[in-house]
Amino acid sequence: MMEPIDVLIVEDESSIAEVHSFYLQRLPRFRPVGVATTVSEARNMIRILKPQLILLDNFLPDGKGIDILKELATQSHAPDVVFITAASDMETVREAVRCGVFDYLLKPIAYDRLQHSLERYLRYISSLRASDNVNQRHVDELFNFQAKTQHIEALPKGIDELTLDKLKEIYMHHDQAYTAESLGKAIGISKTTARRYLEYCVTSGFLEAQIQHGRVGRPERIYQRKR
Repeated sequence: MMEPIDVLIVEDESSIAEVHSFYLQRLPRFRPVGVATTVSEARNMIRILKPQLILLDNFLPDGKGIDILKELATQSHAPDVVFITAASDMETVREAVRCGVFDYLLKPIAYDRLQHSLERYLRYISSLRASDNVNQRHVDELFNFQAKTQHIEALPKGIDELTLDKLKEIYMHHDQAYTAESLGKAIGISKTTARRYLEYCVTSGFLEAQIQHGRVGRPERIYQRKR
């Protein structure tokens, strides 16, 4: 079982904070651990709860979220930040980018856009954990996950992004080959559906397939991450 990602919500409007929390609870890998409504509360909760990710509002009663972001940028093991704010001025955007914010979302928030950001974050974390040593392809992949304007690939009919992300996350975390049957069991889909996703990943270059000759029965296709 993959460990959940602890998320701190920094938002002074209780209705928005509740919606953020409710939304995160619907996602299997994210766990909201607290809500801070002021800069002071946020600093204390970051220190005590040590979240991995922060959904950070900018305009708070006692200061600005961008100041928290600047403080985090000076720390060696700081949480990642998705900045959610009504601040659309270029200076705030520029400062947030300089501080290494993972993403920048403008209010009123579109939750499909937030979902896209969180899905990219999962792939980013999985890629970070995949290996201690990196090659250029791996580095390019990391920067693509963090890109603020990413091209969203149009997926073919029968392939949805959430299931595809689950498949890729399995391969990021486990350096092994899967059959359609074993992968289906791992992510809770049928063998037929798993084969469809696996073949798509072969076509897109993420996986490669080989024929495995067993002692009994017909040869079987196995799928492993392309090196």
